[in-house]
Amino acid sequence: MKIQILLFYIIIIGATACKPAKTPSESFLKEESKVLLGQEGTSEFFYWEIENDERLWGEELGEVDGITEFRASLKIKLGELRYRATIEKESTQSLDKGIPDHEIDGDSKNALLVHTGNTGKIRVINHLEAQILNYQIVKYPLLSHPTEFHGFIVYNPKKNKFRIYYGASDSPWPPHPDLLLVEIEKDIKNGWLLKYHLHNHYEPASNNYLGILAPSLADAQYYKMLSENFDIEKALITNGFHTLVIDAIEFTEFESH
Repeated sequence: MKIQILLFYIIIIGATACKPAKTPSESFLKEESKVLLGQEGTSEFFYWEIENDERLWGEELGEVDGITEFRASLKIKLGELRYRATIEKESTQSLDKGIPDHEIDGDSKNALLVHTGNTGKIRVINHLEAQILNYQIVKYPLLSHPTEFHGFIVYNPKKNKFRIYYGASDSPWPPHPDLLLVEIEKDIKNGWLLKYHLHNHYEPASNNYLGILAPSLADAQYYKMLSENFDIEKALITNGFHTLVIDAIEFTEFESH
């Protein structure tokens, strides 16, 4: 009996020792502890602090149940051909500009800047962006309860760590991120750098649901403020398939309020 008990513990210890360490390929943000900064109703403001890892920036998304469900549901709603055409439309940057400037509004001008390849770069969504988006759409699915979030990504080169400041609620538009910016300002004074602002776009059913990969007038205005006051490096807009990357030097090219 004693030998059987001893063998049991050896097996348990061995299995524990062989358990792989958590990597960014897993659904790590769900498991990471959050530093809560404020909460009011469904609005929440917090940050995650994580180690830098090259896999954060790769195309392997890891466990993203919310995004997987969104993509599958979108395909069912649109049908295969429309689904693929909608994704392709938002990811292309090779359109010909066939409309004179005086015939289109500011939002359309911004979309043309991107989709004609003049400004910004569209690429496949990466691991970190997918994990942040997934956190929100698990709670509020994009097709039935669409919302947007604020995600500020700051980096400390000495510690080689990132802080991901996050603000969102159950409303279509994210809450004002003043509380986050106060903390980010403190970080900047202590050697952190504001690398990115990430948020998501979505569209109504009449426009095939999928978010437009171009800044709105309000987005462009906000980016200019972040550049002037926080020296941000890039802005990121994702729709769950692709992400638009805009360098700070390009912000002034977009129409804004």
